[in-house]
Amino acid sequence: MTLRQTEHHHHHSRNYIRIFNLIILLQLVLGAVAWRESVAIRRLALVITAQRAALVSAHERIEHLQQDLSSATSNLPDTLRPDFTARQELAEHLSASLLRLAELDSILNAREIAAAKAQAATFHTLAVSPIDPASFNQAVRQTSATSSLWQAAALRADSDIQHQLITARRAFVWMQCALALAPFFILAAVGCIILLKRDVRLEARQRQRVEDELRLERGTLEARIVARTVELQSEVLERQRAEQLNRGRNHLLEMLAREEPATHIFSALVDIITRDRSRWCCALYIIRGAELHLEASSNLPASLLRNLHQLPTSIHEVPALQAHKPYILEDLTRARTPWTQLLYANGIQSLWSAPIFAPDGAPLGILTIYSLLRCTPSQLDLDLLESHAQMTAMVLERYRLQQELRRHAYHDNLTGLPNRLLGEERLASAIRRGRRAGSPVAILWIDLDKFKQTNDVHGHVAGDNILKEIAARLSRRFRDSDTIARMGGDEFMAVLEDITDRSAARKIAEQLIAELALPIPFGDLMLVTEASIGISLFPEDGDSADLLQRNADMAMYEAKFGHHGVRAFSPALDSILTERRDLEKAMIHALDHGGFALHYQPQYANDGRLSAFEALLRFPHPVMGMVSPARLIPIAEESQMIVALGTWVLREACNQSMRWQKAGLPEVLIAVNISAMQFARQDFAHHVAEILEETGLHPELLELELTESVMVKDFAESTRQLERLKRLGVSIAVDDFGTGYSSLNHLHRLPIDKLKIDRSFIQALSEPNGTLPIVESIIAMAHRMGMCVVAEGVETPRQMATLREKSCNILQGYLFSPPVEADRAALFLATGTNPRLTSAELTIPALPSHPATLTIPAPARS
Repeated sequence: MTLRQTEHHHHHSRNYIRIFNLIILLQLVLGAVAWRESVAIRRLALVITAQRAALVSAHERIEHLQQDLSSATSNLPDTLRPDFTARQELAEHLSASLLRLAELDSILNAREIAAAKAQAATFHTLAVSPIDPASFNQAVRQTSATSSLWQAAALRADSDIQHQLITARRAFVWMQCALALAPFFILAAVGCIILLKRDVRLEARQRQRVEDELRLERGTLEARIVARTVELQSEVLERQRAEQLNRGRNHLLEMLAREEPATHIFSALVDIITRDRSRWCCALYIIRGAELHLEASSNLPASLLRNLHQLPTSIHEVPALQAHKPYILEDLTRARTPWTQLLYANGIQSLWSAPIFAPDGAPLGILTIYSLLRCTPSQLDLDLLESHAQMTAMVLERYRLQQELRRHAYHDNLTGLPNRLLGEERLASAIRRGRRAGSPVAILWIDLDKFKQTNDVHGHVAGDNILKEIAARLSRRFRDSDTIARMGGDEFMAVLEDITDRSAARKIAEQLIAELALPIPFGDLMLVTEASIGISLFPEDGDSADLLQRNADMAMYEAKFGHHGVRAFSPALDSILTERRDLEKAMIHALDHGGFALHYQPQYANDGRLSAFEALLRFPHPVMGMVSPARLIPIAEESQMIVALGTWVLREACNQSMRWQKAGLPEVLIAVNISAMQFARQDFAHHVAEILEETGLHPELLELELTESVMVKDFAESTRQLERLKRLGVSIAVDDFGTGYSSLNHLHRLPIDKLKIDRSFIQALSEPNGTLPIVESIIAMAHRMGMCVVAEGVETPRQMATLREKSCNILQGYLFSPPVEADRAALFLATGTNPRLTSAELTIPALPSHPATLTIPAPARS
């Protein structure tokens, strides 16, 4: 029986019980009603009996009174009879009758009783006094009149008795009904009891059936619980093993993060595999050269460890490495090979191993699990082996990368020499050793002359070959105890210990100069490079690495600019640094008090028309004279003054252009050089817009020149910055084009209007193996991309003629004019030509039409 049926029977039983209770309640109510009515009937019967007796007595007394009155009345006509005694007796008898009538208080009301008593008193008075016939007769008449009221009271009493009899009959009927219904209620109650007993029996049988079903279901559920418990225990065991493995892996990762030795990590790895598996042994073999070597093991029998050298070590003899997948051998007795027999002889029954490969597919080793019992590995066991093989591969790859990163961190990728970081560390160590031993340490700071020009002319491959050859020559020249480091670019540093004196260091440097000057083959060319070397000596020239490097660098610059080849540091060179500091202070003062000036160098279109002016910074120093930007800009950049100085140049150039316009001179494009620090500012475009609005200069009359390196340093941000500037309406020019490393890869994606060919290419145009092919390529490339080409540094008519012939759009250089003050530049604007040249010098035959030639119109506002 289902639970729903059981609940249904319970519901019926509850209904029967409710009905039975209701019947009993009704029976009790009816019994109470019958009992109450029987009591009322008995009481009413007593009352009625008493009232009936009183009513009969009243009727009798009223009748007797009426008879007495009639008798008295019959005697009244003879009023003159002297029989007073008879009248007195009659009066006395009437008085007594009236008194008895007044006693009927259950029949008469108070007024009627009072009237009866008053009449009785009247007759009593007549009885005891001489009777006046008139008074007697009057009293008899009044009593006769009053008797009708007493008769009406008797009739009213009789009516009340009749009403009470009706009520009594009704009560009796209710009592009879209750007594008549009692058997039916008793039968209904008996029926309910019978039905209830039946339901109780049914419910008992159903309960028993339900209990049997529940007992069966409980047995089934207990069996399922037992089975599930076993499953859960198995799952918990597997989960515990998995958690142990995860903890083990995490421990390995922590060891890896702490950069513990690889041998420690591998020992922990094989221990994790055999943990809680007493019948397992584990061994990790790593490939060195072309052979396997045991790196770590756990639980291997001692006899097997002693005979391990008899196992195959060649990577070509290992099945797992050959198959590139896990190798499983469930029963070693089936494999008739010497190495399996060796394992079996040492207690090994089964094995499974996983190969270890690097990300590039190179084999690294194998991870093998040996079982002391013959068994077949489960999928979980294979997953365990595979995961730890992958962990081993990760550890090996991590340490390989760390070694490579360590080598990259301390060595130059191109030359293989120690880099600046390692060079400075070794210099500091050499100073400490020299201080303890009291021996000098020499520093040779080596810089390659004209390396940038060679790199630009012949390409980066040639430059890289030069650097590698120079590094090889330096390595061959110095001892193993000496340190040769590439400090960056084309600069090298040599640290020489156990040097005798300054003259010995100079002698070594001079020999090095001669060796570095030897030609370097590059394809069909023989490249020649020269070097400048600065020398500083510990402890004479400084007692710290920084001071010795600075002094050697200072001596090297003196050698480079003085064309001395080798120069040793002397205190006199310190005046150069002092002069530089004085210049920096003067620049700060000039920036605050308007001490800078702008000179303007004209740019001419290839038809001789004035195209633009380039604004160039000048500093008229009261002692040094006119200081060029070549000296100003490095100081400004190093002192963080370049942004403020560049802002002043931009604002002053725009103001000067507006002053020319207000003087009635033609509008002309003004070009301003922008430094890397200016361009890197997020608000640079907004700053340019503010200056244009402040000065009133039209954006189309402003050109911003940036170098290649500035644009490609952060290409994405540079593109966004240039687009913001182009939305203002200003022009963008690439200055010193061809001297960068990456601009050709990104040039077509930048919003550029002009390319300015670097002066180094223009100066080498006429040299053997010169730069003419490079210049031609730049012009053709720019024209195909719709850009204008400017050649700067034009100094000879031959260079001008060549550039015009190659369709260069704009020329700039000392051939036309050096940078001049604003007043002299105004003369160029007034004439539209260069006043220093004759018209014949500027009148060059027109070139034949060329599809790539661009016409540069005179600037005009849109």
